This record gives sequence, C-alpha cells and structure tokens, in this order.
Amino acid sequence: MNRLILGIAALALTCATASPALAHAVCGNRVFPATLIMDDPGVSDELSLPTITYLPIPAANGNPGGHSVDYGFEFDKTITEDLGFAINDDYFTQHGVGQPNLKGWDNLTLTLKDKFLCIEPLELMMSMGVVHEFGGTGSGLLRSAGVIDSTGSTAPTWYVGKGFGDYPIGMFRPFGFTGELAYQISDTPSVDPHKWNYAASLQYSIPYLEQHIKAIDMPDFAKHLMPLVEVAMSSPDRGQTTGTIAPGVIYLGNSFQIGVEALIPANHATRQLQGTGVLVQFHLFTDDLLYDTPIGRPLINRNLWQ
Repeated sequence: MNRLILGIAALALTCATASPALAHAVCGNRVFPATLIMDDPGVSDELSLPTITYLPIPAANGNPGGHSVDYGFEFDKTITEDLGFAINDDYFTQHGVGQPNLKGWDNLTLTLKDKFLCIEPLELMMSMGVVHEFGGTGSGLLRSAGVIDSTGSTAPTWYVGKGFGDYPIGMFRPFGFTGELAYQISDTPSVDPHKWNYAASLQYSIPYLEQHIKAIDMPDFAKHLMPLVEVAMSSPDRGQTTGTIAPGVIYLGNSFQIGVEALIPANHATRQLQGTGVLVQFHLFTDDLLYDTPIGRPLINRNLWQ
C-alpha cells in the first residue's frame, strides 16, 4: 500500500510544471477543485484513476480486526457545456476481520449533473444532479457479506461552491467552500432505508493567493497547494448517523491534480466500523489533455441555460 501511494506521488511530481493550474470548475476568479470524498459543483471532462482508500477495521464481537483497501475510478464526460455525466466504480478488498478475505467489484454508479448557476463577481456556482446506484451489478460475495449495498438507489443531489474573494477580508479571501446535499431513495426501503447524505469542504487556495491577493516568496511546489478539510455524513431513516472528517491537501498541476487526506471517524458510531484511514487520488483533466478529441470537449457545443 505504501509503495503504491509513493508511486502515484512520484508520477504526479514527474508531470508537474511551473505553469499555474488551468481552470476547470471555474466561476469568476475561483477554481473549485475536484475534492476527494465529495463532488465539486462543476461539469467537466475528467478522469480519477486511481482513487485508493485504506481503512483499518477494529476488532468487534470477539472477531479480530483487519483492514480494507478500495481501488476506485471515475470518468466524467460533458454532453453540453453545462450538462454532463459520470460513471464510477471500485474494486474492494478486505483482509482479516474474522472471516475469509473478501474481494470484488462494488455496484456501478451513474451521475447526471447540470450546472445552472455561476455568478462570477460572487464566485458562486450551483448544480443539480441525480445519482443512481445500480443494485446487483457488484459482487454477490460482497453483497452477501454486507460489505456493499444489496439494493440500488436514486439520489437527487444539490451542489454548491462559494469563494470568499468578494469579501474585504484580505488574506482570508483565498478561502472557498463547497457543499453537497442528497436524499438517497432506496429501491427496497425494507432492506436498505432511505437516507440523507451531506458533505462540505473548506479550502484555502494558495494559487488564488498568488494570483489575486499577494505574491509570496515560497518554493514553486508550495504555490500549487490547496490545504482543505472535508466532512461527509450519512443519516439513514433507520439507524445511526455515520461520517468522516478528512483533512488533507491537493496539489494542482497543469493538467492533473493529486490529493491526500486522512479519514477520521466523525463520531462513535463510525469508530465502531473503522479506524483512521487514508485516501489518495490521482486526477487527470482530460479537457486539457484531449481537447481536440470527443473525450476532452462537450459532445454538443452549447449551453442549455443561454
């Protein structure tokens, strides 16, 4: 696991250049990054490959502890300038936990999202989307073990991003906020209840500081960094609320980004399921790398809201 994370970091540093990060989810002067445990409010052509999650699993009910490693991907494609879809899945492995080792694919998920608002002077962006999990598409072994959802679901979702650059607050103007709110409607509520999913991130953009506030003498590497913290929670209609707090940092490159976050249980209910883990993601902006191909630009060159 450590070798894999170091390999991804080395690949990112090899790709790094002195150029400032290009704009993707942009509103005015604000660039909202692709955060690691929630979606940003933009619609773009992107690829996350891989997203690796390591979680220790505590001992419980007389069973020894163990750990899980999850290898995920997400492909985002624009249909029009403001409308796009995303496909994501992950390969799950679990070791220990008092039972034979488990491995297999999770259920496939499809997202359709439309960016309907960008007020540039306010650095305010909003989108609406629908996220559908296709139940039964993942491993039957994982489903039987209760590791992945045993039924599908549909989640209407609202996304928002707000930069603080329009406020007269000096060195605090590089702060930005993104949020996500969804109501996940289960295909079979008697098996898997409906639930509210909600998440938020607070970011401090050093590229924004350099370009719009004040140039500071620091290594070029540091000028590409964005420290952040994310919080993601889930509250089912039946059962306990669980969630994670994820402090970390994103390196914004010219046509890629790499992010690393700790995954800290947010409450006692979550600590019973997992210890503090780590998440690392390598993310490519295909709209930069492959813009001259259908993979890197909208299939229809228009904005539905204009």
